[in-house]
Amino acid sequence: AFVPAWTIARQMSEVTYFVGNHFLFQPPQESREKTAFGLVFTRGQRWDFLPSYYRLLAPGRGIAVTEKVHFVGNTSWVCVEEMRDPSTNQLMATGTYQRVNVDAATRRPKPLPDWLKERFSHLMSSKSRLTTVQPFDVQKSSNSFQYSVTVAPSDTDSNHHTNQANYVLYCMDSASLGARSNAYSLIRGDLSNYKLKMFEVLYQKESQEGDRLDVESWDDQDSPDTVRVQVRKGSDHITQMTMQFYLPSAKL
Repeated sequence: AFVPAWTIARQMSEVTYFVGNHFLFQPPQESREKTAFGLVFTRGQRWDFLPSYYRLLAPGRGIAVTEKVHFVGNTSWVCVEEMRDPSTNQLMATGTYQRVNVDAATRRPKPLPDWLKERFSHLMSSKSRLTTVQPFDVQKSSNSFQYSVTVAPSDTDSNHHTNQANYVLYCMDSASLGARSNAYSLIRGDLSNYKLKMFEVLYQKESQEGDRLDVESWDDQDSPDTVRVQVRKGSDHITQMTMQFYLPSAKL
């Protein structure tokens, strides 16, 4: 048995948020009465799962996780997580998160506090910048799979919008149903037969409790081991997700 990659990714999102708030971004003593951020929104995340992830990780087995700040900009920052096997130190997966400081009233990006920029000034140069998740063109295809979901109260968080982790579930559900319906050329049948190699998510706009979301998925014509998903609310683009799978013929 192995731990589904998206389960780990959802849990690691909470870990990186906790580590950032309680350790990496603790204000200096003279600024302790001030909060470091307004609201914190995740703009994008990417996870890469090596074959060792599926060989070494199993339910009940421990992992070693490291996190570091890789880049700090004017309103956002990028953190990188590594998951390793504690006995061999073998790398199993890497995750990259871009988060944005947001004004609670306007819901627009807000500059980071000066003390934080000063603390991480060595990470503010362009040399430290990583390539972050970028939008893809929505392909109009007659073979796409259509799925709809209504945001439940339990899908929202303290920011009064749909929690970013639930979009991963919406997209995975769409891909699972699409594969079962043979909507894709290579990824067909039971999606659990395909191990996830990479996924990345771009969060474009917000949705709230009670919103109906239309989730459309299709396989990439140039890379049929890849499924792309677009989440919409009416005409608004809410979230994009790309998933790449190891094909059954691949040796893990």
